[in-house]
Amino acid sequence: MKIKFMICLILLAAFAACKKESTNPEFEDKPVIAAYLTVGDTARLNISRLTPFASNSQFSSDNINALQVFINTNNTSYQLQSRGNGNYVASNPFLKIDSSSTYNLSLVFNGKNVTASTTIPTKPKGYTQSATSFSMTQITATTTTFPTFPGPIKLTWINSDNSYYLVVVENIEVSPEAINLKTDLPTRIFKNTPLQTNTYDIRANQFHYFGNHRLILYHINADYAALYTNNNNSSNNLTNSQTSVNNGAGIFTGLNADTLYVKVLKY
Repeated sequence: MKIKFMICLILLAAFAACKKESTNPEFEDKPVIAAYLTVGDTARLNISRLTPFASNSQFSSDNINALQVFINTNNTSYQLQSRGNGNYVASNPFLKIDSSSTYNLSLVFNGKNVTASTTIPTKPKGYTQSATSFSMTQITATTTTFPTFPGPIKLTWINSDNSYYLVVVENIEVSPEAINLKTDLPTRIFKNTPLQTNTYDIRANQFHYFGNHRLILYHINADYAALYTNNNNSSNNLTNSQTSVNNGAGIFTGLNADTLYVKVLKY
């Protein structure tokens, strides 16, 4: 009797496991789009595949480097050319990204129409800075006291509609000299989290190199800003983020920018 009872429990457990497994959706091969259309630049994007959790997942026969990718704007359709590694670029010189224009993406992947649309934001207005240069003391192996930093550089602009803005600071020297020689050389670029504001303070200790820097102010769409909220302040993970790409994942968005410059001088 006990043996029959145990067999029944095993059969019930097996049935429950099979039922649970059958409720899990199968992996669907979808494209991951990464497109940041910037005013004045050539239209370009990258296409990759979703990465499945299961090793036995089935992929479609689509060649990621041989897709028919189109961007439509102002009632004209342009085909993008493959450059390998999932990169596609518009070879038509007339497809330059314009301010306030709408761009529509279309391609076929895994037998489905993949579409997305974005409107390019307007160029930032009234972009100004509180200083064009400041001085820093270099930190060397013999430095024993932490230097005093100058006050922040205040960036301001007009934001009458509560749009999202992103500030990117980039050192543009060919061979920049590091401010702190006690640390490993950091990246030349740093940026803030997108904000719905009209001002941003750049602290002196955020700079890692002497020389000239670009202060790029991007006017961005809400979908780009959402990447930072959904992915721990990073726009690199496009697979698990919310997306406006139909039958796909990733982002297809537009940006518009203005640029100022600041120089970090050495005492």
